[in-house]
Amino acid sequence: MEHSRVIEITRQNKDVFTLRFDSSIKAKPGQFLMLWVPGGKEVPMSLSDTSNPAAITFRTFGETTRAISLLKAGDRFYYRGPYGNSYPVPSGKVAYIAGGTGLASLNAMIMKYAGDVFVGARTKEDLFLLGDGYNVATDDGSAGFKGTVVDLFIPNAWKYDYVYVCGPEQMVKALIDKLGKDIKARIYISLERLMKCGIGICDSCSINGIRVCRDGTIFNIDQVRNMSEFGVFKRNESGKIEFFVNGKR
Repeated sequence: MEHSRVIEITRQNKDVFTLRFDSSIKAKPGQFLMLWVPGGKEVPMSLSDTSNPAAITFRTFGETTRAISLLKAGDRFYYRGPYGNSYPVPSGKVAYIAGGTGLASLNAMIMKYAGDVFVGARTKEDLFLLGDGYNVATDDGSAGFKGTVVDLFIPNAWKYDYVYVCGPEQMVKALIDKLGKDIKARIYISLERLMKCGIGICDSCSINGIRVCRDGTIFNIDQVRNMSEFGVFKRNESGKIEFFVNGKR
């Protein structure tokens, strides 16, 4: 396990923060770290910037992430990684599709390879890391297009050569279902699953026996289509199966 010190923490919205840290870490866009602070659990964090100094962007959802959000410049934290594979280098016309905190993972790619960015959130208060010209969708219409980011993107899907996706599982499943199988673009998806170890031992992030942390987190669209469990159920921290609402194939 490595350790680093906080350079700064920036609040992006009511519960999303970016932590920039002092490290010479060598990582590629799409990879993640397992972070730990004393008294908390290890949690996976996407690298939102892979330059030096690097950064992570995260939403507070439990005791550990809240503790991380309270760190100050100079405070020390611990991490393992980087883990996982990385997004392939694009060519031609590029699009990025982000929902939830998915923009955190995609941001490192956006910084390196320009493209059209489609971002979805429940309300404008949930948006973060927005850049000029981003295409925004909100469920309540408080910013940009009223509806989902999937509905915003679909009419434009056939314009692109490479598409990168990261967001909640049900959002990703809806996108795959609406795209169909005649899409020409090369589509790569970063999957989000509960991770305890980050190295393929605990099996908590498995889908059809595929370990998201070790075999991914980035898969092409055909690989995800072949995961019969995707969008249907997942496992909670105790290992119990939890079905998604209306989860079906």
